[in-house]
Amino acid sequence: MREDLLGYLLNALDDAERQRVFETLQKDPQLRQELEALRRQLRPLDATNEDFEPPPALAELTCDLVEGYAEACPSAEPAKRPQSRMGWRRGRSAACETCLPSGAWSATDTIVMAGVLLAVSLMFFPAIAGSRYRAQVTACGNNLRNLGIALAGYSEQHQGFFPSIPVGGNRSVAGIYAVLLAESDRLEDPRMLLCPGSRWGTQRPDFRLPTLAELDQARGRQLFDLQRKMGGDYAYSLGTYSNGYYRPPRNLLRECFALLADAPSLHLPGRQSGNHGGRGQSVMFEDLHIEFLATPQCEPRGDDVYRNRLGFVGAGLDEFDSVLGISNSRPLIY
Repeated sequence: MREDLLGYLLNALDDAERQRVFETLQKDPQLRQELEALRRQLRPLDATNEDFEPPPALAELTCDLVEGYAEACPSAEPAKRPQSRMGWRRGRSAACETCLPSGAWSATDTIVMAGVLLAVSLMFFPAIAGSRYRAQVTACGNNLRNLGIALAGYSEQHQGFFPSIPVGGNRSVAGIYAVLLAESDRLEDPRMLLCPGSRWGTQRPDFRLPTLAELDQARGRQLFDLQRKMGGDYAYSLGTYSNGYYRPPRNLLRECFALLADAPSLHLPGRQSGNHGGRGQSVMFEDLHIEFLATPQCEPRGDDVYRNRLGFVGAGLDEFDSVLGISNSRPLIY
């Protein structure tokens, strides 16, 4: 089971295996403790979240160096070795005239081997970082898919409406969707609200969802903190406002109407999400299909999923104007 838990943490399982592990974790407290222990052990890997590009032609230069050294005599200490690359090639045969015993390692051998290891590491670690990035995008999509299933189930029990954002009071923010899902027993694990590609990843032991009673009773700074955090790392539909009426999001199975996505960032151009290094955002649409968009614009209509047609963060202006707000966004700004 330890291998399954590692696969679960690294998002290396298929959907059926992941579901099986998830169900087992719900029934076994000891297994959940082991999962948390493994998560702590893997935490140093978070240092590889950033992506690095290797120097140009690094692989070719490394192969040339290794090939040239092997031909010249791998365990040799040349008497005089030209410094330039072309001189090195011309001096291969001369270099072999003064080879050390085959079992000996010279200082040059050690330096060359260190260079080879350095070159390999420069190629290896970016590959690992790229693999982690792709795994995080996949895991984010899995989170959105699970949340989408929960939202669809909620709409079936509420006359086709998704969780509604009130126009006033302590509940009148986008993050209320998460609390309502939890209160209706449709949110099995609140940590699926945390995107593994966000700045803090999933390593937030203090993250929890408030109850509706706690939210209603909160005041001041406590209320602000609850409203800011309860939606997690995702943005939720703010509904629409037209003809003087506010309408909460409704399940019409529209394929180009965004329902949930990575939360936008205030410091990136176009409010691009910062969850995946600013490369784009995972967006789940009303028909529950998921796309990773390089920009906040949804084709073919060019709808900005983070702002309405007037350029504001508020409810859309018609049934085709989808707007997603971070946890403490309010639907009405008019």
